[in-house]
Amino acid sequence: MQNQKFAVVDLETTGNNKNKDSIIQLSIVVVQDLKITDQYSTFLSDETELTPFIRELTNIDSSMLEDAPKFRDIASRVSGLLDGCIFTAHNVEFDFGFLQSAFKSCGIDYQPNHLLDTVELSKIFLPRLERFQLNEIAQALGLELSNAHRADEDARATAELLIHLLQKMMTLDTETLKHLYHLSKPLKYNLSDVIFSIVAESRTGDAEGLERHGDFYIRRKKGERRKMEAATVGELYDRYIAHSGRRYRTEQLRLANEIFEALEQKENLALEAYTGVGKTIAFLIAVISFHSLYGQKVLISTSKKILQHQILIEDLAALEAAIGMPIPAVALKGRENYLNLDAFKLLLSLEDNNTEIIQLKMKLLVWLLETDTGDLSEIHLRGPERAYYRTASIQAGEGAGHFFFNRALTEAGHATFTLTNHYFLIDCIDHLPDIDTVIVDEAHQLKRSLEERMKTTFSYQAMKFFIGQIGTPGQERLLANYISHNDATSVYLLEDILKHLNQNIDKMFTAIEARNSSDLLHHIETGIRHTSTFLGAVRGTRNYQVIYNHMHHYQKMLNALGTAIRQDRYVLEGNRNLQKIKVHVQQEDMASLRERAGHIKATIMLSGTLEVNGGFSHLDYWYGDRPFKSLIVQNENLFGGTKIFIPEDIPAYDINDDDFIAAIVEYIAVYLSETGQKLMVLFSNFELLDKVHEYTADVQTFEDFVILRQTRMSSSEKLLSQFNHLDRCVLLGTSSFNEGINMQASGTKCLMLTKLPFPVPKKSDFRNFYKNDLPEAVFQFRQIAGRVQRRPEDRGLLLLFDKRILDRKYRNAFLKYFPSENIIQGDGESFKGLLRDL
Repeated sequence: MQNQKFAVVDLETTGNNKNKDSIIQLSIVVVQDLKITDQYSTFLSDETELTPFIRELTNIDSSMLEDAPKFRDIASRVSGLLDGCIFTAHNVEFDFGFLQSAFKSCGIDYQPNHLLDTVELSKIFLPRLERFQLNEIAQALGLELSNAHRADEDARATAELLIHLLQKMMTLDTETLKHLYHLSKPLKYNLSDVIFSIVAESRTGDAEGLERHGDFYIRRKKGERRKMEAATVGELYDRYIAHSGRRYRTEQLRLANEIFEALEQKENLALEAYTGVGKTIAFLIAVISFHSLYGQKVLISTSKKILQHQILIEDLAALEAAIGMPIPAVALKGRENYLNLDAFKLLLSLEDNNTEIIQLKMKLLVWLLETDTGDLSEIHLRGPERAYYRTASIQAGEGAGHFFFNRALTEAGHATFTLTNHYFLIDCIDHLPDIDTVIVDEAHQLKRSLEERMKTTFSYQAMKFFIGQIGTPGQERLLANYISHNDATSVYLLEDILKHLNQNIDKMFTAIEARNSSDLLHHIETGIRHTSTFLGAVRGTRNYQVIYNHMHHYQKMLNALGTAIRQDRYVLEGNRNLQKIKVHVQQEDMASLRERAGHIKATIMLSGTLEVNGGFSHLDYWYGDRPFKSLIVQNENLFGGTKIFIPEDIPAYDINDDDFIAAIVEYIAVYLSETGQKLMVLFSNFELLDKVHEYTADVQTFEDFVILRQTRMSSSEKLLSQFNHLDRCVLLGTSSFNEGINMQASGTKCLMLTKLPFPVPKKSDFRNFYKNDLPEAVFQFRQIAGRVQRRPEDRGLLLLFDKRILDRKYRNAFLKYFPSENIIQGDGESFKGLLRDL
């Protein structure tokens, strides 16, 4: 099959319905012997009236189609091109379904022998990718794709992707390919035939650089250790400036020295330094100098994956080049974040024809040949994948499968510094008792991350899924596997218990929906009794451990939920549908976290937004009664390029006031008509978002723009990708877009915010408001403003439909870095004038 021809097909259509919509562009790229040998492309005129969304998405307009052939005119030629080829596409079901339907309308019965889907191949053989849209894969692999959603360019990029995937498959060792072949047989498309041909033709790689673990290989990690020469902060900074050619900044060197002194003296320090001063390089130089002089290690925590990547890959590389030697550093998380090899062995041993489980096994086999860390975040497990792996980990038990986590701990013992995420900070502190100093970067995010880490969520669907993994005797799951090794006399008892446990989940969540805690506790206790009976029935029998571990974990879940209900340590989310209700249980409090971190002598907190109302008292949650120094390095012109406009001609905030909603829509329409540019609008709740979206349907201005609307089920990453790709669009989103996003737009970036990011405080709770709610809201607001001005030379506009920012006591907390002339209040005409001046 390697020597056969692949016909790589891409279509652009007027919609997603193959029975109603039409093909407007078709392209076929022929691949043979790992080379592109031919390409055929054409526009089609079966339908020439295109919606604004299709025009914007494809850059195809009606004039391009008017003189093009209809599909029936080229059907025979296309059929001839495809004849004898392996039909390949990116999401092959869509392109094949459309093309087959078009052929059928012309009386041609097109039935290829083989179908191949490059989405499926990418999910398996590019395990580190998070998203599988063609343009994102092309960007990750460096494939040329300048005009995505045009069939000719998409087809060629897909062909290049196919060649890349085939070449990668040929580098894999024979044993891994044999595993992949057997696993892939039940898959819908013909991947197993391709793998078979590679093995049969002996076009495979060898096992050099790999080490065997049971029936599979993992990558062998090589490393060397060199002792660092002693160097002061000043010496390292001079080397960095000389090598990098960066501008010498007195404030950056001052930061490095202040941090070094806090490390040296074991002092707590809260430090706010404006964005752009170079905090990361400053604290890295301080840490490296501290280690070189004293041999002591530091734990560094930051908030996002992108920042971790920047520290470990970009910034550290620059310092290594300047110093002239490697600086050993390691990333570390909690143990459950590393692949458990026992869990993977168990997954491989389970017979299951579920497509997602098969793809998960195959992806892990490939990834193990590439990863040095075994960090599961590298492969972005989602939804069912995460659930299947998690249940396998539970079923495997606490064996010796923590190879990668133990490797990371060993490396941390020899590193200059260890890097972690705020979410895992306490876990790392637990496992690194010889480290007594912590640097917290992006410290304004720490409290929220710790609160999230202390929380366990119970949901109807998750508990149903967990019990469902045991299955029935007729399903290829835990119960069937257990029965195959034991006398079937206990089957009826076990089945009856499982039936009661399923009913028990219904009763528990019905009680939760009714807010009836006494009934809920009764049902929890009943569930615990059922699990005890199940455990007693299987304990000591043949091959019982996996099913026992699974049910024992479920019993622990019930016990934890019951304890939280009795102690009133839970919060309910949702109240309309018991299947969507979630119970958030707080497992610990901040006092217990401080106790776990008791051996930490010094914590240095850093952020561009850390001070609120002239103080740092909100950091008491971490420092407790321990003293800490504070320092502010400020830039009065931090948001000098961002204007804030507050409308004075709108009603007070009220999501039930039609006039308020109409005013928001009017301001959005004014912006679109005056600028013709894209716009992001952020709401504090879905109810207002949905109402504004409804109103846009009646305003003509919106007909020329694509409206991207966030729902409770939509992916914010996908919406952001679409927003950045399109030129004329409006994104209606929620707080998930507050920070950590990169708005791509030409000229001035604009963002509209319907409400300051905190609830109206209750009079009885003002102290808590100023200590907790206000700092959090200020941090979020500055992050939002940072979306429209990423660099000093950027120009941005933030329109805020919330007059409170001007007349409340907390005004200065929000507007500290905004020049007074940049804060504008006016009516609709003033807004038009502002837009014309931008």
